Amino acid sequence: MLLYTIGYEGLDQQQFLAHLTHNGVDLVADVRKLPVSRKKGFSKTSLKEMLNDKNIEYLNFQALGAPKEMRDELYASGDYERFFKKYQDGLSDKTEPLQIINELINSGKKVSLLCFERNPGQCHRNVVAEEIQKIDGNGLKVKHIVPL
Repeated sequence: MLLYTIGYEGLDQQQFLAHLTHNGVDLVADVRKLPVSRKKGFSKTSLKEMLNDKNIEYLNFQALGAPKEMRDELYASGDYERFFKKYQDGLSDKTEPLQIINELINSGKKVSLLCFERNPGQCHRNVVAEEIQKIDGNGLKVKHIVPL
């Protein structure tokens, strides 16, 4: 099984959709705390409509978003290691959405976690993916779709 992740930073709608369809993604799991964007087409409602037009399902998992105070601390300190540690610690009470995503993958859905950051090494979606791998326990692989 395979779990994808993607960040839409630097992409327009057409490029974003091309990356999803090229990888056969049929469900986008939005893990942003605030599913809004200044970038046209990437706020929750318009994103859902755009994806649905391409037969890609959209589900929002706001509970898996990084809390504002953690993001603010990261922006001030630049300490990603601390940010990821605190975020991971906070996931202990978020097992239900993680299990739901894992069940979707196991049902045959090609799921991609979605957030803003282009680089998965600088995004909490990487931690989410690692936690889903732990829940799965069956060798789930993660593929980060990183546009050139």
